[in-house]
Amino acid sequence: MAREVQCEMHGSGREAFVCHHLLGDAVGLGFNSVSEPSADDPYPDAWCDDCEIIRAEHDGWDEESQKLTKIVLLCSGCYERARIRNTRTEVTLDDLANLRWKCTSCEEWHHGPILDVTHDAPHYWREEYPRKTPPGSSQKTFLNEDYCQIDDDYFVRGIIQLPIVGTDQHFCWGVWGSLSSANFDAVIEKGESSEGAKLPRMFSWLSTRIAEYPDTLNLKMFARIQKPGARPFFELEPADHPLAHEFHEGITPARVRELTLKRVDASEG
Repeated sequence: MAREVQCEMHGSGREAFVCHHLLGDAVGLGFNSVSEPSADDPYPDAWCDDCEIIRAEHDGWDEESQKLTKIVLLCSGCYERARIRNTRTEVTLDDLANLRWKCTSCEEWHHGPILDVTHDAPHYWREEYPRKTPPGSSQKTFLNEDYCQIDDDYFVRGIIQLPIVGTDQHFCWGVWGSLSSANFDAVIEKGESSEGAKLPRMFSWLSTRIAEYPDTLNLKMFARIQKPGARPFFELEPADHPLAHEFHEGITPARVRELTLKRVDASEG
């Protein structure tokens, strides 16, 4: 039975083993294993492409081949991070450099993939609602760039980061999530100061309907407040939903191309 290990980044997690090349900020080195993840072994031992050459030349791992590499212990969270960053894909981000699209905000033409898509208001906002810029007055319905209140429902704008497989980059959905009244007040009070980043993560329901997926409303997630000037990050709970899968397992460059082309087609339609 796999043991639990403690990690400064991920807290408690299952133990896993990889070659030392895959530690830290390694990216694009390949990610190899003799077996696919399974219920009995969700984190099979893994190694980079260079170590795979050593293994292949020795027809497997033996005493001699193991002398030529170094296998290290890490947590399951670091294992998944290494897998996402180093797995090679048939389509790479470099292959998307020639994509061309027009931004609906600045009206300028850009090259390369779209990596950020934003939504300006929660799904529940209606254009006829009265607007107010700063929160804090007696008005119970308002919308600004960061916060929204609709009667007794509260929302904050944040980012869902999808790690792009084989890279150190992310595809980002700018979305809205609900907060309780107490958490909303805490974010308003401390979110723009250094104290904001010390707030505990806050339960949230995804409050944006992202057209590129099956219905995303009310997916469970948590909001993590960042340093001043940075939007909160939303962490999706594991679920049988494509967006949750991409959050935890990564999004391929081929999928990034698909999302880019859908946005281009929509803007031209």
